Amino acid sequence: MASLDFKLSVISSMFLNGADTRQPELRAASVRGQLRYWLRAFLGIQVASPKEIWQRESAILGSTEFGSRISVRLFGSPEVDRYPMLPHREGTREHVSPGWAIKPGKTFTLQIATRLGIDVPDDLLSALQLWSLLGGLGKRSRRMMGAIEIRSDHPGWYRPPQTPQELKEAILSVLSRASISSHAVGDIPGFPSLHPDHSWIVIGHACHDPKEANQEFFRQLLRTGRFRLQQDAFGYTKGGRRRASPVIAQIRRVKDEYYPVITAFRSKPLEQKHADVLREFMKEVTRYYGGIHVWGGW
Repeated sequence: MASLDFKLSVISSMFLNGADTRQPELRAASVRGQLRYWLRAFLGIQVASPKEIWQRESAILGSTEFGSRISVRLFGSPEVDRYPMLPHREGTREHVSPGWAIKPGKTFTLQIATRLGIDVPDDLLSALQLWSLLGGLGKRSRRMMGAIEIRSDHPGWYRPPQTPQELKEAILSVLSRASISSHAVGDIPGFPSLHPDHSWIVIGHACHDPKEANQEFFRQLLRTGRFRLQQDAFGYTKGGRRRASPVIAQIRRVKDEYYPVITAFRSKPLEQKHADVLREFMKEVTRYYGGIHVWGGW
């Protein structure tokens, strides 16, 4: 059996469910879900066919028809405390929704293992790296909660970025492993894809801590001006209908500072009018932060 160990650190409050509401649990199944999400997004750069993407994804992570080639394990005990889930509401009459979360600074060992004689697939490592650079885990993980940092001695892993430019280069080093499919151009995918015609990544400016980054993102960008009146473009729940936000707003630590990393996806069932709002939003994100354009745009 081949196995790789990674050090996973929590960067911002991680709100997770558990059997006890006062004890959030970091489960391997949650990590597998993130690996599947980012693997699919990565494969979307090079493959236009949803069927082929599903086949390649299932060959690695399994499906209802056959098992997975890999197993995911987590080692470590969470330390928890109460934190505001909506810190951007502090100082207003709105409720900040405090909840129990895994504390920033807590570390876990993440182990990925394969069956005997099988190497850890390169595409899976790319998905893990993209999650570590762009994603998060738990409730509000698209709004800067549950930020993570993953470190490894694996020769294919990126060096910890020392500048925002190095963070950009780390992201591009992963995305460039995929050959961009020309067939995806103009055809809006039915799932979040990192194809450069249907995704957009921007790095913002430095903040002192995750709370400052969160409050600035909401107060100066997401909930201000014309975007305040266009909130359906950023996800909604209406009766039995729900659409997750097409914007993943996360933060990453570079030395002792925290940088917003904003990723937007254009995928079905996103309406054209909402895609237009997202385009204007990402332009404003870039302008406001004096941001570093990393990838994509439409």
